[in-house]
Amino acid sequence: MSDTINLSFEPIAIVGMGLRFPGGATQPEDFWKLLAEGTDCIVDVPSDRWDMRRFYDPDTERPGKTHQPQMGFLTVKLDEFDPLFFGMSPREAAILDPQQRLLLESTWEAFEDAGLTESQLKGSATGVFIGGFCLDNKMQQLGVLNRDLIGQHTA
Repeated sequence: MSDTINLSFEPIAIVGMGLRFPGGATQPEDFWKLLAEGTDCIVDVPSDRWDMRRFYDPDTERPGKTHQPQMGFLTVKLDEFDPLFFGMSPREAAILDPQQRLLLESTWEAFEDAGLTESQLKGSATGVFIGGFCLDNKMQQLGVLNRDLIGQHTA
């Protein structure tokens, strides 16, 4: 076995950005400003998110608890998602994970930031590659109290 790693590099181009970051950054200019000013976007958990007394314990050995009293939070309004813009029904959007809503919006904004139109993208050799994982939203939705959400769009 060789100790030498053969690396090849392909040129890439970042031509547009769409983003959501703690601190209210929803545009590249907002993000750069946060970076330039050294803004700390880690804050106490807002009371409208959850009761930290239920989930926080400074003891790192205590299972089922967070050991961090502060976190970074997005401040976007998830209920302002426009499902019809993305060709989906409101019923389908109701079971869409909020992360997927944000991903759709920020991907579209990246295309806009790049100056690309829908007609330019159709049929083009364009790829958007994303990795993500979280079951929290799906587990909550498919719980006993929300069985009416299970339908043709539920996998």
